Amino acid sequence: MSASDRGCGCLVLLGAFAVIAAISKCNDKHSDAPKLSQPTTGYVAPRRPEVARVSEPFGKLQSGGFGRTESALEMTNKLPHPAYVKVQDSSGMTRATVYLRAGESYELGVDPGRYRLKYVSGPGDEWRGTEHYFGSRSSFRAADTSYIGSNQRLSVTFFQTYGRSGSGGGGMQKIDEDEF
Repeated sequence: MSASDRGCGCLVLLGAFAVIAAISKCNDKHSDAPKLSQPTTGYVAPRRPEVARVSEPFGKLQSGGFGRTESALEMTNKLPHPAYVKVQDSSGMTRATVYLRAGESYELGVDPGRYRLKYVSGPGDEWRGTEHYFGSRSSFRAADTSYIGSNQRLSVTFFQTYGRSGSGGGGMQKIDEDEF
């Protein structure tokens, strides 16, 4: 390509830029002039709910466990809502967590020792995961269990009681969220 051909191409490009700049300047002066925009795909994102809601987890939601399992802790949820249970040893360390739907039971193999159970309950359709539990509808409870000896099984049932003092959880006292 000769030098004159390259110079002619540059002039054409400069001219095109000048025309675009003039149109843009014209649009800035006339607010009723049509604006150029990117073409749309026609997709409109669905409106997100203001409060994030997550449904109950599929299958069982459990973590933790024990090395030797010569004893057992059987938990039954007779509450009208699911319960997320923490099993803590005598030092306060969480050894296992279990999600129990209403009416569901779970048997956890444990080492002999004393354990504290804590649970949070609420409507299953408001489950927000292991950090926010059941949102503002969460109800927290805790109780110390009896000592579980070697080759023994302890059965614990979570149920709702009604009386003058309100509702309970089968001998479990109400606790604050920060205690859970």
